[in-house]
Amino acid sequence: MAELAFPKRLAGKKVAIFIDYQFEDLEVTFPMLRLQEEGAEVIVVGAHPAGQKYTGKYGYPVKSHVNIEEFSSLTVDGLVLPGGFAPDYMRRNKHMLEAITTSIELGKPCAAICHGPWMFCSARFPNGQPVCHQRQCTSFVAIKDDLVNAGAQFVDAPVVVDGPLITARTPADLIPFCHALIEALM
Repeated sequence: MAELAFPKRLAGKKVAIFIDYQFEDLEVTFPMLRLQEEGAEVIVVGAHPAGQKYTGKYGYPVKSHVNIEEFSSLTVDGLVLPGGFAPDYMRRNKHMLEAITTSIELGKPCAAICHGPWMFCSARFPNGQPVCHQRQCTSFVAIKDDLVNAGAQFVDAPVVVDGPLITARTPADLIPFCHALIEALM
């Protein structure tokens, strides 16, 4: 069977997807497949040893390639932060927060969907300001107050792009979310 020829607009790019237990299954798998389809190398970065199997909210298993303590934002072109319950664990991991801050300081796209933008409330610049401070963001409605309290301007839209921050509300917004991420990586 012949391989279908699609333009590989992200050939040579590398993107990390942060993961922990109880991630929103579609918010990991859909971006992973879209990025790979565009030619990007995707690595899964977890809080536990490399090779750890994480199970999504609906039972989909994903293995990590790298432990966050061995990861450097300097080695990738962008980050994806899925939602589900995982961000509640990930936002407590100082290494994940430092990687997000570094990526944003370097102007690399950091794409967060659903509860993923919670990470932007906890990741902070050296001056103590959350990375979402004075930026437009969207998210799942349940964390709107957290974003606003962190100084973000909440916008109820499928996708919001403000500098390196790319945010989306729910799995229903995955198509425009991935379009925005791919465009930012090109």
